[in-house]
Amino acid sequence: MAIKDRGYRCENDTESKIMFYFDNETEQCLPFLYEGCGGNENRFSNIETCRINCIPRKLIGRCDIWLARLISATLCKSKQQQLTISEDYGWCAMKGKAYEDNESSTVICSGPSSDQCPEKYICRHLAFFGICCPKKTEEMFAKNFNPSCRNGNLVKFTSTDDSFNITLLGKSCNDQFCPENSNCFQQEIFAYCCQ
Repeated sequence: MAIKDRGYRCENDTESKIMFYFDNETEQCLPFLYEGCGGNENRFSNIETCRINCIPRKLIGRCDIWLARLISATLCKSKQQQLTISEDYGWCAMKGKAYEDNESSTVICSGPSSDQCPEKYICRHLAFFGICCPKKTEEMFAKNFNPSCRNGNLVKFTSTDDSFNITLLGKSCNDQFCPENSNCFQQEIFAYCCQ
């Protein structure tokens, strides 16, 4: 996916507005202030559209290896099928490589046939199972993904279908994504807004 492009101010006074783009580094859809004209295809009117179009899928192995480990076998139609899952279901943060065994299969750390994670890895529980991810990256990502305001409250936004609220996280305060009457705070990975 192309990098974020804020575009430029239009001559016809089209207003700037908050849009979402897919950030390749974090593999997240994040907000930014779009100037109104120009830009590129990495621009979506809401987070849901961005996720549907951009969240990559990961190949995790053949179904016959995973069927014994998954809670549900509905993801596989045959034992030889290559199994992929959307990263929206979760994987290691910041493109971290999950720990693999001697057969290059991702080690499962929770569920019916679970193994323990080696040193410097932590079990990250996903939708159907857990995998061993690099501990340092996971801890920093979790801290950045779940910020707190010293004074005031986190700014949240509601999904398009009003089904859930999400903390408003951006990549950088320079993206000018925080609403009026709020302040932006930069962390190692994400920025967030407090009111």
